[in-house]
Amino acid sequence: MPLKITKKMSSHLIKYVRTIDVTFNPFDMRTRSARELLRQVNSERFLRCNTKLKVNANITAKPDAPTVKFAFADGTDVSFESTEYLANEMLMDVWRTAMKMDDDFELEGKNVDDM
Repeated sequence: MPLKITKKMSSHLIKYVRTIDVTFNPFDMRTRSARELLRQVNSERFLRCNTKLKVNANITAKPDAPTVKFAFADGTDVSFESTEYLANEMLMDVWRTAMKMDDDFELEGKNVDDM
């Protein structure tokens, strides 16, 4: 059974994400998942839960493949070439990374709100 992320869980896990950079050409048909992910992470709920979150939409005229890059509170980055993923697949990988980080922070006695 696949992992189910509730709104409450995602609202907590988004605190571990510092920046999201989405780079795409709006006239390229390969950008569907990048644009959908941008729509989802620009929601008011995520921006309210994590006031430090910066979502950057880099719109280019280059024929490069669309990319999505997540930067986390611990300094790690996760990048996707979004033509190979659906928006939900990218978010699920981000949630898994954030859950691991949440566990590590809890074991070390850290709080993401303090960072």
